[in-house]
Amino acid sequence: MSGSVVTIASLKGGSGKSTLASSLAIHWKSKGFNPLLVDADPQRSIMRLAERELALGGVDVLEQADKSVWTAIQQQSPMHSVTIVDTPGFDSDITVAALAVADLVLIPVKASPLDVDRMMDTVKTLMSGVKGWAPTFRCVLTQTIRGSVISRHIRAELEEGGFPLLASEMPNRVAYAEAGLFGATPTLTMPDGPAARDIAAIADEAEALLATKKALSA
Repeated sequence: MSGSVVTIASLKGGSGKSTLASSLAIHWKSKGFNPLLVDADPQRSIMRLAERELALGGVDVLEQADKSVWTAIQQQSPMHSVTIVDTPGFDSDITVAALAVADLVLIPVKASPLDVDRMMDTVKTLMSGVKGWAPTFRCVLTQTIRGSVISRHIRAELEEGGFPLLASEMPNRVAYAEAGLFGATPTLTMPDGPAARDIAAIADEAEALLATKKALSA
């Protein structure tokens, strides 16, 4: 996974971008990797977490909320096992720049029709933002309620529409908000809990996708 870049992107706020980005970064640090977490969102959600008591478990954090994030990532990513980029929740040059440098794009999608519509806008930005670039991307269902009709319906709708989805989801759990109070994620505060296992499953799928892409490009 050395030098890989994972960009978390959605053109809709509240989709769980910052939670997913910080959770993956802390999970990979707990596995002995050397991740870099880039806050490219002017709202500074990642930086605010880093300023709290547990400071994201000591993960290296870079604030770069402008379109030069592309250059910053290119300079910094070779020195880290994996770079995770949190992007703005709206269409911007920052988002396009962060997408252009990604090896893998994860698009968090809440299980609601409105969020699915904005996810499709994100995919359009993915496909048109950089000419000649064919990204590897997956949608990630977030804030789901296991077994609910809406969660099953949204997953089926995305699959029928041909949108690639991770098998793993990030269910709605209070553990994320509780950990955030201390500038942490459940991997730090409840490492054996269900939320930490959810993130580990998402990370495993991401690692497999990155390994496949690396093998194909070798």
